[in-house]
Amino acid sequence: MVVFGVDLALDIQTAQNVPLALEPASIGERIVATVVDVLIVGAWIVIVNVAVFSWLPSSWGTVTALILLPIGLYHLLFEVFLEGRTPGKLAMKTQVARLDGAQPTLSQYALRWLIRFVDVTVTAGAAALVSVLLSKNSQRLGDLAAGTTVVRRRRRVRLAEVLYPELEDGHVPTFLEADALSDADIRTLRAVIVRLRMSSRGGASVRLARSAKAAVEKRLGLEPVRMAPEAFLRAVVRDHVFLMDQLSGSIAEPPTSRVVRPATPTHPAPE
Repeated sequence: MVVFGVDLALDIQTAQNVPLALEPASIGERIVATVVDVLIVGAWIVIVNVAVFSWLPSSWGTVTALILLPIGLYHLLFEVFLEGRTPGKLAMKTQVARLDGAQPTLSQYALRWLIRFVDVTVTAGAAALVSVLLSKNSQRLGDLAAGTTVVRRRRRVRLAEVLYPELEDGHVPTFLEADALSDADIRTLRAVIVRLRMSSRGGASVRLARSAKAAVEKRLGLEPVRMAPEAFLRAVVRDHVFLMDQLSGSIAEPPTSRVVRPATPTHPAPE
């Protein structure tokens, strides 16, 4: 979804219809997670061979079963029982998720696992790599079939962070122009704020917040404001809520204090 010219990546909706914009895992993160899983599988093969041939008088059939069965079911079992995560994904803090943000069903896990033999095993990962690079939501063929993708894991976010903020008594708006924004605009700004909280202030999220700040300044006809992007967006959201409540009569007497604006430099200040 693009609002204010800002791309919110995956438009994932919460129960309150708030887009949380979960970021798809990068191709690098997915490759590293795969390497970790491959190393674990390789270690298993070595352990089984050493154990069987050193201590157990087993046939080749037993050895093959002990090796191939766990390897074949590795991704399916881990993703089902670890909520979309393999050890590699755990290490990279990524997980499989449906495009609507919910946890995939067993049938979705099974479908992406079955197709893994085609786009990962048979093609040595080449088909999966091309599909992830070319698809809109960074999906390999199994994800496209199952309606899933791999995203960065969500940090827990308090409900208060995705609902309209409660205003303190005597709130004085800083940006009176905030009433020009629509409810959809405010939902988008809240989504940007939540994305910052979920991504540990990662580079992409910070750039998104800066882009949103610049877009809001342009929309409201403001000169560049000397405030950090998150603080600015939070102030705009609070002021919008206050002004809308005042307009609807929820606030009987608006505060009479003078509106205080942050100092506005001639040139945008570095952030």
